[in-house]
Amino acid sequence: MAATQGGVVTAAQCRAMGVDDPAVRRLLAAGLWTRARRGIYADDAFVPWVPEPTGSMAAGRVVGDPAHHAQCAALLACLARPAVVSHLSAVRLLGLPLPPWRPDPLACITRRGPAPTNDPLLGDVHVVDYDDADVVDIAGVPVLAGARLVLDCCEVLAPDSALAIADAALGRELTTPAALRTALRRRYTRLRSADLIAEQVVERADPLAENWFESSSRWWLLEAGLPRPRLQVTFTDGRGRSARVDMLFDRVVGEADGAGKYDEPGALFAEKQREDWLRDVHRLEVVRWVPAEMRSRRGRAEVAARFARAAARAS
Repeated sequence: MAATQGGVVTAAQCRAMGVDDPAVRRLLAAGLWTRARRGIYADDAFVPWVPEPTGSMAAGRVVGDPAHHAQCAALLACLARPAVVSHLSAVRLLGLPLPPWRPDPLACITRRGPAPTNDPLLGDVHVVDYDDADVVDIAGVPVLAGARLVLDCCEVLAPDSALAIADAALGRELTTPAALRTALRRRYTRLRSADLIAEQVVERADPLAENWFESSSRWWLLEAGLPRPRLQVTFTDGRGRSARVDMLFDRVVGEADGAGKYDEPGALFAEKQREDWLRDVHRLEVVRWVPAEMRSRRGRAEVAARFARAAARAS
């Protein structure tokens, strides 16, 4: 029973199966169970495991955030009416990229109305209808995924972070561009500004983005007026050498230098050789930036100015 409910059972279920209070106390004392919430017990032997799609070589993978999975499972077990995990909690369980700031640790759920939204016991509650077809099972926990999750994130995240979710969802084949467009047409709200952001996120989403920083950077570069880049373009020469670049704006390469990129000994020297090769052999200009520059309007303006100067040189 615990395996079908995300690793938890309720006190009422225990009593129905003949597991009395002394037995529960023995299980708790032995460390086999823990109290997840009042009247909710978690089986410590349970590992949230998700099978890979049919035909995959791998047997499966552990849920993106096992601790948060247990928190969500315990919350759902408390409810008298059905609910599903959604928004940032769904992002965590699916292992999609989160922004570098730590999101609210509360479990996010969506319930069909009528239902309260302000009960602190429940966490971050959204009361809105949803299609059962959008719900996937993540190790016993129902999760709103696919196109619905992308549009939910457009409402609660900054646009650049929402784009990172959309990119990753496409890259992981959790949704498709056509499904995103269809869901967008069905989801128009009374907030026109929110609709416009969702439209931009759907239009700009690209499955080739490799991490949150690349996606976030692309959002701000497009906002600065740069053309839409090609992602993960590979250049080669006749000697067997190759290099893949993060973004390509016509003849200008854009490289998002995230934290830790040059931690390995010799990484900086190798990257310098790679950049010289791109310039000398392929006649490309290269523009780099770091996370600190993308955190402020002034820093983003300076990066955009570097692109303008590089484009002038390339032409």
